[in-house]
Amino acid sequence: MIKKIKRSLFAKIFGITFLLTILCCVLTYTVISWLVPQTYSTTLDANLEQAVSSLISELETISPLESGRLFDEFLLNNNGVLLQLFDSSGSAIELPSQGETEFPRPSAGGTATENSDPAAYRASHSYLFSFAGSDAVYTLTAAGSAHEVDLLRSTLAGVFILLFFAILAISALASVFYSQYVTEPVLHLSAAAKHMSELNFNWKCEENRTDELGVLAHSLNEMAEKLSAALKNLQAANEKLRADIAHEKELEQAQLDFFSAVSHELKTPVTIIKGQTEGMILKIGDYRDREKYLSRSLEIINTMEGLVREILTVSRMKSSKAGPRRETVDFSDLLRREYALFEDLIAQKGIDWNENVAPALRIFADKTLIQKAVNNIVSNAVLYSPKGGSLYMDAFSENGAVIFRLENTGVHIPDAEIPRLFDAFYRMEQSRSRKTGGSGLGLYIVKTILEQHNFIYSLKNTERGVLFSIRF
Repeated sequence: MIKKIKRSLFAKIFGITFLLTILCCVLTYTVISWLVPQTYSTTLDANLEQAVSSLISELETISPLESGRLFDEFLLNNNGVLLQLFDSSGSAIELPSQGETEFPRPSAGGTATENSDPAAYRASHSYLFSFAGSDAVYTLTAAGSAHEVDLLRSTLAGVFILLFFAILAISALASVFYSQYVTEPVLHLSAAAKHMSELNFNWKCEENRTDELGVLAHSLNEMAEKLSAALKNLQAANEKLRADIAHEKELEQAQLDFFSAVSHELKTPVTIIKGQTEGMILKIGDYRDREKYLSRSLEIINTMEGLVREILTVSRMKSSKAGPRRETVDFSDLLRREYALFEDLIAQKGIDWNENVAPALRIFADKTLIQKAVNNIVSNAVLYSPKGGSLYMDAFSENGAVIFRLENTGVHIPDAEIPRLFDAFYRMEQSRSRKTGGSGLGLYIVKTILEQHNFIYSLKNTERGVLFSIRF
């Protein structure tokens, strides 16, 4: 219980407010209980002194026997007042009364009221005066009754218990409302701070106050907005960094795979050349016919030379940080030259070449790289087309873009194999690919060049054969 109170701001403020309220009320009641009777007694004394002074003024204008009427009226109008009259020698004498014929008369009881107990009266005041026509000096003593003051004190004491419970109830209610008023905004701000510590910014403090708490709420809202924006930027930067790291890992893995494939591709011809060379040096069996195996070694070396050139091409494209050097290229003229490059092989395989290229087609690209990509595409189409097949090369403008299509007939590629054809050194049919002399890098180079230019390309089967298309 004590731990909960220590941890609760509401309980602390309620307890302190309640105790202070009770203390203030009790102190206020105590002061009132002491001060009010004193003030009331002083007021009564002042009124009595004024009344006695007025009586003395009137007594000094009349004779002693005539004063009886004034004394009777004074005692009648001021109930509970003790009047004592003394002569010049200090002896008490009877107060004159209306109708009396003798003055002065010695006092029989010494008092002018029925209660002669001095404790029943407040402090007395003495006044000196002389009746009209007389040189004798008399002393009049007046004392007010203490009954009214005692009654006031007893009344205040009587209501203390009832008033104390009323004070308790009012103090409790006031403390509850005050504690809630003070702690509610603080609790909201505390909850907001807790959300901020948990990096949760899906909240907003109310700003309907103009005091320091309102300013603090506004500051927390601004801080939350700025922290939320900073956190989002940081998350975006982290995501970008993760993507960059993942991309770097992919590139690193791709390089490792590429180098592994290069090593594999070069290992086989090097091993063959080494074996043939050793056989010719040692003149083992058929290797004595050096002319025959030297020719074969030269063929393998030429193949390796082409492979190395392709590898260097890929390496230059991958290592270049500047990107393609774009310029305006006459694409129509570039395509027309392709037939001349493969004219002998086309005639040898009896391929039907069909060309439909629109004039004056212009693209914005690196001329050397695009020429290399188109050359590889045409080379693949010619090499893998069967004898007597047909090739259809089309180029035209469509919706502001240049479209290139090359379709060779008589062949089809399994759909599952098409995406893998663009991987480095991938051969769909190992024996046939090696027979045609392909390096396995042709389409990989095409993909790299086109992706560097952000050109859209596709390879798919058609009813007649295989279609490669590019949108520049």
